[in-house]
Amino acid sequence: MADIVMKVLEIRIVLPGNQPILLLLHQDSQRLLRLWIGPSEGTAIGLAQQGVDTPRPTTHQLLVEALETAGDPIEAVRIAKVDDEVFYAELMLASGKAVDARASDAVAAALFAGVSVYASEDVLDSAGIDLTEGDIAAELNIETPETQPEVTEESLDDFREFLKDLSPEDFLKSGEQQQTPPPFEDDDPDNGTEDNDDPGSSEK
Repeated sequence: MADIVMKVLEIRIVLPGNQPILLLLHQDSQRLLRLWIGPSEGTAIGLAQQGVDTPRPTTHQLLVEALETAGDPIEAVRIAKVDDEVFYAELMLASGKAVDARASDAVAAALFAGVSVYASEDVLDSAGIDLTEGDIAAELNIETPETQPEVTEESLDDFREFLKDLSPEDFLKSGEQQQTPPPFEDDDPDNGTEDNDDPGSSEK
């Protein structure tokens, strides 16, 4: 069966549990693949999508650059099969060789390499979700991750104006009025969230 080109949409957060999920779309049929992934792979995919320049190569950038230097670059990646909600992918190299990979790693590498992501027709038939069947966001209980507020030039100008009206004495007075900061209401060493090493439903 022919492979199908997939569009990498975005990373979403599924509640409860704040589990990252990668959404891939076949635009012609409006069918969606959802891949449970780990936080580190989600970060790598986000960096690649946003075109963020890192001081040193990330793991996926290193993989792409190493293969290019060796003369056998990645030409495409393919999600070959799905078994019990675990997706298996391949890196398709220029030499014709296929390298087994986790789907999330393969997608991250594809984005850094600027190549297409494919899925087999079998994968799309067995795991694809038809977007015409209803509100997919409601069905999956998906929420967009929180983002930092944008710093605009207008907000910077307001902050500069605020600084003009301050003097060193203002900071001194503020410190004299409150010598000892009050404790936080939740300042209880036992009132925290324990680390959870259980990958749960993360991609294997």
